[in-house]
This record gives sequence, C-alpha cells and structure tokens, in this order.
Amino acid sequence: MRSMGSRRRGLGLMVWSLWFGLTVAAAPAAAEPAAADAPLIVNIDNPAFRKLVTAVPDFPGPTAAVDAELTRWGSEGAAELTRLLAYSGLFNPMAAAGYQDLLAKARAGTAGAQGLEGIDLAAWKTIGVESLTVGDLVREGPTLTIALRTVDIRQGKVLVGKKYSKVAPSDIKRVMAKYADRILEAYTGKPGIFASKLLFVGKQTATSAKQVYLADFDGSNATPITSAKSPHISPNFSHDGRFVTYTSFEDGNPDLFVYEVATGVKRKLSGRKGLNSGSAWAMNNKIVAFTGSVDGDADIYYIKADGTQSKPLIRGPGLDVDSAFSPDGKWLAFVSGRFGNPHIFRAELKWTGDTEVRVVSDKRLTYAGWWNASPAWSPASDKIAFAGFDKDIDRFDLFMMNPDGTGLERLTIRSGDNEHPSWSPNGQLLIFESSRTPSRGDVKGVRHLYVMNRDGSAQRPLNTGLFHVESPVWGPQPAE
Repeated sequence: MRSMGSRRRGLGLMVWSLWFGLTVAAAPAAAEPAAADAPLIVNIDNPAFRKLVTAVPDFPGPTAAVDAELTRWGSEGAAELTRLLAYSGLFNPMAAAGYQDLLAKARAGTAGAQGLEGIDLAAWKTIGVESLTVGDLVREGPTLTIALRTVDIRQGKVLVGKKYSKVAPSDIKRVMAKYADRILEAYTGKPGIFASKLLFVGKQTATSAKQVYLADFDGSNATPITSAKSPHISPNFSHDGRFVTYTSFEDGNPDLFVYEVATGVKRKLSGRKGLNSGSAWAMNNKIVAFTGSVDGDADIYYIKADGTQSKPLIRGPGLDVDSAFSPDGKWLAFVSGRFGNPHIFRAELKWTGDTEVRVVSDKRLTYAGWWNASPAWSPASDKIAFAGFDKDIDRFDLFMMNPDGTGLERLTIRSGDNEHPSWSPNGQLLIFESSRTPSRGDVKGVRHLYVMNRDGSAQRPLNTGLFHVESPVWGPQPAE
C-alpha cells in the first residue's frame, strides 16, 4: 500500500489520512420571441451526439464602417460568444475564413436569393453551417444597444432573438454570456452554464495555506473566501448556490463551516471533537451530510443547515466518507472501506419530512479498481462519475457508471492523476483536478483544473492564476 501521506487522493484519501492521524493521536430589454414550435434538436445524452457547426461573424453596426470603436466592440463580442459556444461542448465553431467569401458577396450585393430576414440560408447551408448568430451594435449615447439573432439553418427558423439596451462597452462579455445561455437552453431544453460559479481549494504559492476560492464557470476571477493561515479543504455548494460549506483547521480541529455567498458571513456548522469534513447538501438545502469521527471510527452523519440535530446516517466497520445526495433525493452515494480498500456504495433513503432521513438499504457499486472515491451525481441522477486508482499504471483516472454500477466507462487515461469530478448544471461537462502538467517521466505535476465533455472528449485546462488547485465543485446556474 502506498503512503497515504504522500499526496491527496481526492476527498476519500484526505479523509482517510485525517482519520488515521486522529486515531493515532487520540458549494435588459424585452426579448424578441423565439419560434414557439422550435424542436429540441441537440440531445446531449445521445451516444451518437455530434456537435453542431456554428458561425458567429463579427457584429456590424450601421456606422461600423466609420466607427472604429464600434467595429472593435462588435468583433470582441462575436469572439466571446464563439468562445462560450465552443466551451459548452455542444458546438463546433467554424473559423471565420470558412465564410469570408459569403460575407464579402453579401456586402457587395452579389449574394444569392435572400431567405429568412435577409440571410441566405442556402448559402450558409452549402458551406456546412447549421447554427448562425448575427448581431448589430448601435450607439445610444455612452451605451450600446445590442440586437442578436440565432438562426437554425436546417430548419430555417430564428431560435433565439434578444435585444439588450443600455449596455456599457465594459459589459459586452456579460451580455454575451447571458445570450449564450439562451442559445444552450433553446437547443437542449436545459439551463445554461455561463452564470454558474466554481468552487475549489487553491494555493497561491507552493508554501501558501490552502484556501477556498470562488470563480467564474471557466476558472477566471478566482477570489478567496477564506483567509486563516490554516488548511481549508472539502468545499461544497448548497443546491441553490447561496451557501458554501468547507472544513477548516483554523481552530485546531477539522471543523465544518458554512459561508453565505451574498454576505460573506461564516459560522461553524459542526465542531465536534475529531473529524468534520466532506459535506454534501440535500437537494432541499435543509440538511448537510458529512463525515465525522467518534472513538476513532469515521462515519457519515447529517445535520440541519442551522447547525442543530446532528444524527448518524451511515455507521459501521471501516471508513465511510465522500457522501453525495442524488438530485432526485432517492439515494446517497458514498465511499466505504468496510471490505478493505475503499469502494463506492449507494444507499437507498427514506425521508420523513424535510429534515429526517434514514438509510433503508445499501449496495456496493464498484468492484474493479484498487481505490474508488469522490462519487458525483449527474444533474439528472442517471450517472455517477468517480475517481478510481489503476495499479497497473499507478494513476487515478475518472470513470462514469449507471446508478446501479453497470455501464462502466473510462473517461481519462495515462495523463497524470485525475480526480474529484463535478458536473456542470446542464450535465454536458465535467470539471476535475489533474496532475498531468507539467510531468517528467514518473514525476507528476502540480494539480490544476481541467474540463471535458461528459464522454471524456475535449479535455482542456482552465487558468485560475493559482499555483495549485484541487477539489473543484461546479455550482448551480442561478435563476434569472
């Protein structure tokens, strides 16, 4: 068995290490309506899913030819919308070179017959574009009016149309994020992701204390919400995004805290002697499950969100950690060492009211792998992503399975350690931590955030500006 103190292996290893140490020591304007009968044409759960080819030409304005600033803002807006659509994992943006001839013909008045609202649908279809977004910018004093339309070329319909008034030039990217969310919802019927937040543990330097950070959906604008010169670990969001739970050693014991995002106010949720870590909010945000230790044994408890009524939920021989409520409220996934090495289990829950819950039965889900940890439910409660240790290649990798343990899929391989997956609000993407870069031979790199499509494709890094990042959690998409 490898040294548990050598590195963190997701939440399961962190809790195991802490538990071992304790025992030996003693989270605009009115819209232009989209076509009401537009079908949902992107099914991200379909195994045969293929990205839609999209084009977002630079947004012109009535005075763009003589207004350099307006031209620049239109170009920046189109580039940002293109970036967001690519990030979503649903769209494959066409490079501008692919449609420059078509635009040139339109400007010269030599384009073919115009179709929907002045758009030559046949020409765009011929070059392979399936979704086209066009826009106009107009100066209104010191602000802008931005009008955007997204046309599904195959159907010949405007799926999304929106006009934003009184937009400051500095807010163009924010407007593009709002509009990109509308595009995602129009095509999938599921909420967007671009107003959501990330939560993670980070270090500014190699010697810094671990702090909990909040950031935008792509890891940018990372801001610490903790500051004590002690380790802070295991953050999680409430399902409404209003609160964050995390464990801090600032009082000398691994205590569980609650932080209110809007006010910055924190309070201690559980400070029992021993371990208080690995929090998981129930979908109704009324109770929080966590791992606590009593007499040297680590089990799963739950507590009301106001800090009262702490009760055991999973108890038994061996370590019980990494609890995760399914979004439908029917199940609790967790990691148990009751049979030796840690494996993932699923408990069936019985609720009495909003704050009383008990386990009816449980089932072991994983048998392959030497060490399995950090289960994460998809938003639809139909998949569980998790990290598993492959002894043959000496690596943690990410896997996905059905809620009953069937349909096991491998998402990463031979790219450092990959751990702690978390789903995007629409279930299309997974964020995770990885030690893949930099790496020399068997030396694994510092951990950073990566994001990928739910099938494991398009794995790419996120830039948080921090030296080290781990334990990411993707928060909810806030309601408008």
